[in-house]
Amino acid sequence: MIGVFHLKMSVLMTLVGNKFYHLLVGVLGLLFASCSTDNSSRSNFIEISGFAQGTTFKIIYEDSLNRDLSSEIDSILRDFDNELSLYIDSSELSKFNKATNHYYLSNQSNYIKNCFQYSKSIYQLSNGAFNPAIYPLIKYWGFSNHLYNDSISQSTIDSLLVLVSFTDSSFYCIDNDSSLQMASFFYKTNSYSQLDFNAIAQGYSVDVIGEFLSSFGCVNYMVEIGGEVVTSGLNPDKSNWKIGIDQPIEHSIPGENDFQCVVALQNKALATSGNYRKFYEKEGVKYSHTINPSTGYPVKHSLLSVSVIADKAYSADGYATAFMVMGVDKSIDFIEANPTLGLEAYFVLGSDDGNKIKMTKGMNRYLVN
Repeated sequence: MIGVFHLKMSVLMTLVGNKFYHLLVGVLGLLFASCSTDNSSRSNFIEISGFAQGTTFKIIYEDSLNRDLSSEIDSILRDFDNELSLYIDSSELSKFNKATNHYYLSNQSNYIKNCFQYSKSIYQLSNGAFNPAIYPLIKYWGFSNHLYNDSISQSTIDSLLVLVSFTDSSFYCIDNDSSLQMASFFYKTNSYSQLDFNAIAQGYSVDVIGEFLSSFGCVNYMVEIGGEVVTSGLNPDKSNWKIGIDQPIEHSIPGENDFQCVVALQNKALATSGNYRKFYEKEGVKYSHTINPSTGYPVKHSLLSVSVIADKAYSADGYATAFMVMGVDKSIDFIEANPTLGLEAYFVLGSDDGNKIKMTKGMNRYLVN
């Protein structure tokens, strides 16, 4: 029996307290089963699990010295919260969002700066489909606190769209220059503009923990936080890490359904975004949590979920969100037109005849039959 990690789809909350309201992929639990390897070959694997960033996490790593790195990992997760949480008033991001124009970062604030730069790259390459500046729209629709707005005004949408620009002229970061004794700071041209890195920060935190494990000489590990996964080397069975993803069924309880698919990963990351849980209905119309930054309205298409494989979890995370905005065909065209990004994607579409599957050409090599 192979070891399969069961990614149970669930609504993610926000980065501490209630994490990531507008991104849907999560893990409320993981199942690991294996009986193909003797205990001696598994004795150097250490498992850490717990609760962080408003969701669960599970980390498995091989260490010949049997070091418990849980306290260091907890410290990393706390640092992410203190920089990027929208539910901590004293976080760097919360302070910047409340600032008039510029906000000076503390000298230790590297996570928020990296999220900013990674977001800029994905924003530009996706032509704005991924856009962390949509936070004013997220709040207006009520997806930030589940207090959904039942009186949407086109004039208000139009006024908020003015704020939803993540171009270099709207937001920029000046990095510190020790020679000039200048601290790093963020700047925005409109004081009402606000950022939300929830669609990339969790994936990035997975990458950071993976890099931390590598710095301790760990070669074989799997890091999962709220459904975002990064893998390195082999699992305790000496095979690729098997990751199972649930079927996207509306109103289903996480983990109650069969796998939609199982993928085998080595030195790759996986993230999933979807619309089948986080939505509300009004007069028979469904409004999903994924907002199109170009229109200000929730997307309207049949795409239920997309799982993206990439070299880095932040990339898989950000592009999964972008693809939920772009839809299937544009997403596949984008991946084929940008082979250097190293992306593969697995799309689940809803229809009257049941779910339909589309995938990129290279995705099949990761699927476990």
